[in-house]
Amino acid sequence: MYQPADKELFPLSNPTPLTVPPVEQSEDKNIKKFIKERRLRGKNQREYLVRYGHPVHEDEWLVEPEIPESHKLMRRFRHERRQQA
Repeated sequence: MYQPADKELFPLSNPTPLTVPPVEQSEDKNIKKFIKERRLRGKNQREYLVRYGHPVHEDEWLVEPEIPESHKLMRRFRHERRQQA
């Protein structure tokens, strides 16, 4: 557990407040399409493998609340899956 330094023992100690760098919201992180869908075990939640307009290694799994405008992308994803079946 952290305790501040004793001013009598360490008079020159002046702790500087820590600052957290802002999370970069890059404009090029627009989701192009969903690739796959999977259910999380023990949860009533689904994850979607999303593809950006970048190389495949940048694809990532996201849950629905993390996806902006997910309803539009999901509609297109499900429509494409029905067409393939």
